[in-house]
Amino acid sequence: MKKIKIGIIGTGVGIRTHLNGFRLFEDAEILAICGSSLSRSREFASKYKIPIACEGYKELCEIPELDLVCITSPNRFHCDSAMYAIAKNKHIICEKPLSDDIQEVNALVKYTENYSKIAVVDHQLRFNPYIKKIKEIIENGDLGNIYSLKLNQQGTGFVNPNAAWNWSFDGNQGGGVRLAMASHFTDLIQYWFGNPKIINVSGYLNPVTKERKDNNGVMREVIASTICTASLTFENELNAMYSINAGSYLGSRFDINIFGTKGELFFSLQDKITLYFSNRVGEKQIVSVDGVYPDEAENKVSIFSGSFRYFAPLIIQSIQTNDFSKIVDAATFKDSQYNVNLLDAIKQSANNAFGIIIGKETNKYV
Repeated sequence: MKKIKIGIIGTGVGIRTHLNGFRLFEDAEILAICGSSLSRSREFASKYKIPIACEGYKELCEIPELDLVCITSPNRFHCDSAMYAIAKNKHIICEKPLSDDIQEVNALVKYTENYSKIAVVDHQLRFNPYIKKIKEIIENGDLGNIYSLKLNQQGTGFVNPNAAWNWSFDGNQGGGVRLAMASHFTDLIQYWFGNPKIINVSGYLNPVTKERKDNNGVMREVIASTICTASLTFENELNAMYSINAGSYLGSRFDINIFGTKGELFFSLQDKITLYFSNRVGEKQIVSVDGVYPDEAENKVSIFSGSFRYFAPLIIQSIQTNDFSKIVDAATFKDSQYNVNLLDAIKQSANNAFGIIIGKETNKYV
């Protein structure tokens, strides 16, 4: 089959995740890259043996033989890059969030209404075998009616208070863990439950380290969140709790707790998926999951970057065959409308110290 030629916009996630992920498969070729400057593009092209170094995203998108454009630049550049790639009729995978501006998301959705090529957001967890298994358990009804979710992620990325200021700490470019991780959590809810109607959102954000020196030694204000917590109420009495901390001294954790009327599901990096049921209270049931990379099963790779390896070959096969059924579960640009609206509600709530009431649902519980 035809080898799919790929261009990467961005030299961070684009290198760590997209380049490493696609290079596992012989039908994928990383043809071009562009960074924040031509010199940076050339540096990374040389280091990673990429044939073409581009001055900017437009030059990259204009390469005739390029099939797929990976948009992995800072968030505020996503929309312009996506618009241009669409105009050049390329397949697109864009890092999340599609944009932090709902008007830009709406414009992209409208622009791609009749688009015949792939245009998806890289919510790669949807293709992780553990996450897919959780969806299967929920949809099978094994847990009964789901009424509560607790989603927790901890990491050490922002833990060093002396780390130099970079775009990740910029509210307009990085957006902190609200955009980096709460977007993943929101997408998991979309994937598992199909965009449940949001009733109420209460959020909390904190940068913790409020100032950092840039490379010139100048102190810069940090407004991008290191901590994000949120309580979300959905229709049908479903509640979700987000707990995210990129400055954890403990180390890396990723935990999912799902509570239903018949059973409970727990996922952690250490124990993977375990179940407890109402008719066998306290008895742990370990769930076997097939198709997991050995290094992920042994926690030698991040579940986030590691999950792209399950997604990448399906994208390649879809382009080769012009059959997108293999990626029908991928997050679309339209899915981002729901996601970004909820992320915006978390920000509004956190910055104004009140809950955001989106719908109305009442009961008489005490």
